[in-house]
Amino acid sequence: MSSINNSYNRPNFTYLCGRGGVWQKPCVNGPNPDGSCGGVAVCTPTQSGDRWSCRRSREEGGACELGPLPNGDCCLTQPPCKPRRTLRTQRFRLSALAAIMVVALVGTFGVTGGVFFGEEPPFRDAGQLSPKHSGVVDDNSCSDCHSGHGEGPIAMVRAVLNPTAAEGMTGKCLDCHTFPGEETSVHKAGTCNSCHGEHKASDAALVKFTDAQCHSCHKQKFTTFALSHPEFGKTYPHKRRTAINFDHNSHINKHFQDERFAKIAPSDGCVGCHNVGTAGKAVAVKSFEENCSGCHQEQISSASLNLLTVPEFEENPFEADTVAELCGTEESEEEYESVSTESLNEIIAALTETDPENADKVREKVGPLLVALAESGTSPIAELLDEVDGQAGPLLAGLNADLVKAGVCSWMANEEFEPMDEGSNGGWRAEELAITYTAKSHSDQVLRAWYDFAAELESDTLTDYLLKPDGPGTCVSCHSVNDTGVVEIAWKAGSASVDKLHKYNHKPHLNVLGPGSQCGTCHKINPAAEYPAAFEQNDPNVFASNFSPISKGTCVECHNDQTAGQNCRTCHEYHENAGFKGKIPFKNKNVLKTASSN
Repeated sequence: MSSINNSYNRPNFTYLCGRGGVWQKPCVNGPNPDGSCGGVAVCTPTQSGDRWSCRRSREEGGACELGPLPNGDCCLTQPPCKPRRTLRTQRFRLSALAAIMVVALVGTFGVTGGVFFGEEPPFRDAGQLSPKHSGVVDDNSCSDCHSGHGEGPIAMVRAVLNPTAAEGMTGKCLDCHTFPGEETSVHKAGTCNSCHGEHKASDAALVKFTDAQCHSCHKQKFTTFALSHPEFGKTYPHKRRTAINFDHNSHINKHFQDERFAKIAPSDGCVGCHNVGTAGKAVAVKSFEENCSGCHQEQISSASLNLLTVPEFEENPFEADTVAELCGTEESEEEYESVSTESLNEIIAALTETDPENADKVREKVGPLLVALAESGTSPIAELLDEVDGQAGPLLAGLNADLVKAGVCSWMANEEFEPMDEGSNGGWRAEELAITYTAKSHSDQVLRAWYDFAAELESDTLTDYLLKPDGPGTCVSCHSVNDTGVVEIAWKAGSASVDKLHKYNHKPHLNVLGPGSQCGTCHKINPAAEYPAAFEQNDPNVFASNFSPISKGTCVECHNDQTAGQNCRTCHEYHENAGFKGKIPFKNKNVLKTASSN
């Protein structure tokens, strides 16, 4: 049907035609019955022989006034007409929407709603609770979770339109549930119910999220994991170095190939050292005894802690009467010549604040100390430790006072001490001119106490002696020393920290790929990485990974719609602290006594 050639806008028409957005003028031709508009058509370039002109049909507006532009395009004499709704139509739509809202409010809040179990809720009710919550409250107990907002429909409307009403639900959630650590999420959603939907009965999977929910906040366009997800970082998946300095490259490609160690080196690849049976977010390493003792136990026992070494004295600092009284030793008639040629050891030098190179200070400080040890055993060293807030109990655990007295008496008589037996006396030993401690096992508590003491004291003398790779027990040849304002030794072999919002479980991947050499599908050693150097600077956040970073392409091989899936929550947590749990006092005795929500 042709356009109606009348500029009058009939009141029964839904649409009118105009160019108000450009000229603020109406169209000559009114709308067609189907809502479309007539109007002047656009001129189009037309070739006639070797000449171009701008033309349009008589029905569409007739001849064009101007010819083609230099670029070949034709001018628009007028922009095309477009339909828009009449004011009457707009008012009708608003009235209808208001009526629908009133009906919905009356239907929803017209009577007191209840919590329904096992039956379809009426239209006015919010809906059934999810299974995990249905046993928490009794029938008709909306108030267990929802606060009242007054009586009557107006109060109900205010509650619906109140922006703080929904926020109050988060507080109700936290009455039963708790986060480990911080209670807020980095997602800044504000409320639990921003993401967690309730009142959907058995269909309400509270921990299930769609990509659409994620995209409602994440503004970056996302289509698929393969096409839209950003590439992983240069250090992925690690954010900091590991607690244990274990160089995979040097061990696998060098030490394990050495004939001296080949027989005791792990023979099963990755699973020779890693316990895949307990695989989760991390794959724990096996114990020191299983993995490392064959090569490193002798190394540990060969580096002893030197508690006291008798220094060289230029002249006898002890009076014969004192030695005879304390030790029953007679004065030698020979001219004094120190039996020791050693310098004052680091621990006593640090505790007495004595420069080992100052002979006079050494005689002044150490001479009286030895006399006190001959008299009281271990007490004088314990007192020195107390002065610097050291815990003498763990530091001197197992040190026999009589052993100390016997050894010191020999040294005061300018003799080397020869113990009567070859035993170690609980790790402590006095022989020749020193009192030493040797680790009894890998996790020796006495050596650990001395390392922690040195880290806390922050004495340059003590730190340089203990916190070095070849120190007593060679502890820090493997255990990292972290210094981020406070010096700490990483005693537990934990995994490197990863993004809190990222989740990964090795177990299902190992089930698909298989253990052993298949670990190399994702984890590839980087032989060029300066891995050991990362532990020398004592900053856990600055490191060179032993492995090449895992690329997105590796994951894409399986994570697509055809195989393992690729939705957001496959890999991402929506809580900053995973493990949102709570104990819930169930009122419905027919359900389990405790529940948890992820």
